[in-house]
Amino acid sequence: MKFTLFPQIPVAPGKRANPYVADFRAALEHAGHTVVNAPHRNPLLSLLRSQAQGDVVVFNWFESIPEFRHGVIQSWIAACLLLWLKLRGRRVVWMLHNKAPHAPRHPWLNRMLRGLIAQTCSLIVTHAREGVEVVRKFYPSALHKVHFIDHPTKNRLALLPERMTKNYDLLIWGHIARYKGVFEFVDFLRKNPQTALRVCIVGTCSPPALFEELKAACPPNVTAIHESPSFEQLATYIAQARFVLVPYHTASVLSSGILMDSLSYGAQIIGPRAGSFDDYAVESALHVYTFDSFDDIPALVTAHHDDSIDYETYARFLNEHNWPHFVQRITRLLSDKS
Repeated sequence: MKFTLFPQIPVAPGKRANPYVADFRAALEHAGHTVVNAPHRNPLLSLLRSQAQGDVVVFNWFESIPEFRHGVIQSWIAACLLLWLKLRGRRVVWMLHNKAPHAPRHPWLNRMLRGLIAQTCSLIVTHAREGVEVVRKFYPSALHKVHFIDHPTKNRLALLPERMTKNYDLLIWGHIARYKGVFEFVDFLRKNPQTALRVCIVGTCSPPALFEELKAACPPNVTAIHESPSFEQLATYIAQARFVLVPYHTASVLSSGILMDSLSYGAQIIGPRAGSFDDYAVESALHVYTFDSFDDIPALVTAHHDDSIDYETYARFLNEHNWPHFVQRITRLLSDKS
């Protein structure tokens, strides 16, 4: 099959980007498929060329186009492109990653694009069972198009160092933004010193001044490190912590790259009762625990403080849901709908 993947954006030297689309492309090409569009500084406008339009056009975060630069104009271009692809007989796949954009500036445009792609696409894929319920609630006529497939996994267990001292109860890692709940959790710790939780926060902010604001707000039991660690460095941080904490709000989250990357190291994870966190909390192979409010977190740490992890069981789960398996499933769905 010939695929178009959106968005594909060039990564500047020394910078890191969400690897999802690059991993998707690599997995498709490894399976013998062709991705016809190349990374472009404006990934939407680059799709207006017919050579960049494959038989299957996969849109990730389509509803977030209004948050791009010149997002209002790009939203109308996206709507017209979607209709043009439909007229040309292209099959459109909507990857439903979130309930809604995390920090929307143009919510009416977000809703317009979501409704349009729900009605015109051939296939909707979500990495959380809750995503099926989102479609059922808001786009019931498109319910027959939606399929749940686990977020593709990687197995990084070999990177874990042996016999590391547990210096922290909780590790929070990744790019830090206000909508991710990190500031609110630090505020919770400052107001509840009796929890005595040892916390490490590792990440970067844009702008960097935001990290200084976070660091100034941290109580003594919180270590804040301004760093974008390599995968090898991240393995060390995870080995030093009893749990990875994902303090996200539930309003927008469905699937989570932080969740899946942490699982790739065999981590125990605490996250909100929503989306993939809810799915994996009942997965016997994994150690995922969910909270309704930050007040629940100290008790979860105490209850599972000394749990032992079966890394062989983790490895089986990671290998059974890796990128090659994901591509097999999505191409099978597309073949069934052709």
